[in-house]
Amino acid sequence: MSNSSRGRRRAVWALIAVAIAALVIWGAARGKNSSPIHTHLPAATAGLATVSVDRGDVREYVSCAGSLMPIRMQVLVSDASGKVAKVYVEEGARVSRGAVLCEVQRTPAFDFATQAQSGSAKLTAPFAGVISSVTVQAGGYVSAGQPAITIMDTSSYFASVEIDEIDLSKVAPEMTARVSFDALAGVELPGTVQSIGVAALPRAGMVTIPVRVSVDESHDLLKPGLTANVRILSHTVPDVVRIPVRSWIDMDGQPAAIRVAGGQPELVPVELGLSDGEHTHVLSGLSPGDEIVEDAVSAQAKLNRLTGQERDMLLRVRHADDQ
Repeated sequence: MSNSSRGRRRAVWALIAVAIAALVIWGAARGKNSSPIHTHLPAATAGLATVSVDRGDVREYVSCAGSLMPIRMQVLVSDASGKVAKVYVEEGARVSRGAVLCEVQRTPAFDFATQAQSGSAKLTAPFAGVISSVTVQAGGYVSAGQPAITIMDTSSYFASVEIDEIDLSKVAPEMTARVSFDALAGVELPGTVQSIGVAALPRAGMVTIPVRVSVDESHDLLKPGLTANVRILSHTVPDVVRIPVRSWIDMDGQPAAIRVAGGQPELVPVELGLSDGEHTHVLSGLSPGDEIVEDAVSAQAKLNRLTGQERDMLLRVRHADDQ
């Protein structure tokens, strides 16, 4: 065989190889572009806003709930047995430290509880505060040691909460927190972890640890007993690539975002890290400056409806063909 024949044959085989490679690439691209998800993605994302991937801090919080408590509360008991001569306060009254709250006329006999003879006994406020309850009335009778008046110091508050035992290692005194309230929409106050209980508390199906969190700012509408929702800042990952929490979706077990390039949306697999309820740390798959669909969750819902309609239509066509 001449050298020219061999050269022509090699050229033919080279052309065939190039053609096969082109067909493979075209087939792969066509398969990708013709998938139901890819086909409906533009319609599913139409009208949805985009946001740029940025860098920033992602924080880990421990969430818990409990009750708002006054900084001090004390149940005052009568020092003597006898008739209540006078009650000077009512529920809701504000009193100063040392103010006389009520007087009890001791019984004529010797009072063993107070080691004193008959006379009057005065019940005074141990600190400035608000009277939360009065359980005695003038003309009535009390026994020594009987609860009479409850006083609260509402100059500041703390949240008495319980955390799940699995979060115990994530919480420590002096950690900062945010405190919100079911009854006060939009109110969120700073707080600090003051103490962690020494013993766990068995609850229905779980074990919790009591935690005391100070409320470090005041608000006119705070009331003892309000439901307090606390987020304790446990850990911060600084200056990382992050996206809004609704900007990623689960596609058959694989987290993905919808990146928009040149006006065209595409699903991009991503690897995710810590999430703080506002942002999620992106370990790989996206870079700062990438434009993504901000509400990918809504896009996924639309996508499910569109692909479901297409599937139903195909089933109807097949059913008609079978008949």
